[in-house]
Amino acid sequence: MIISSLVAMNSNKLIGVNNDLPWKLKDDLEHFKNYSMNKPIIMGRNTFDSIGRPLPNRVNIIVSSQLKEIEGCHICKSLDEAIELGKTHTNDEIILIGGSRIFQEGMQKINKLVISWVDADHLKGDVFFPEFDVSGWLEVSNDHYKQCDRNEFSFVIKEYIKK
Repeated sequence: MIISSLVAMNSNKLIGVNNDLPWKLKDDLEHFKNYSMNKPIIMGRNTFDSIGRPLPNRVNIIVSSQLKEIEGCHICKSLDEAIELGKTHTNDEIILIGGSRIFQEGMQKINKLVISWVDADHLKGDVFFPEFDVSGWLEVSNDHYKQCDRNEFSFVIKEYIKK
């Protein structure tokens, strides 16, 4: 079973500002949609709030100790519970999509990273991906995107599997 983290960040590991993405990257959002389609996605409550709705054609799982029920979503009290629920909806891959607490807790559980490395190191924010040693991961693919009218900044999407 693949348990992956799907995230966009700059080299400072910035992933968010004011409960939103720090950049506008249409090609990255399209990649996110295509990559996560028909798979269980696990997120924290703040990430769900920033999205604002269940994402279609995916099993939406929210980790929260406070939420009781949201139409179109499953609510779990812990990441472990969410992963177990995700396993009942796939035999392929479960995707962690944020935020920082989900990523931090999930670092010991994931075996794949899908990272959009955004060329925007000058940006400031308040949410960061946890520290990790990239040397413990094998890069298996990368795809480059240039800054253009669809993408505020250039970026490269890299996939890594745990060594």
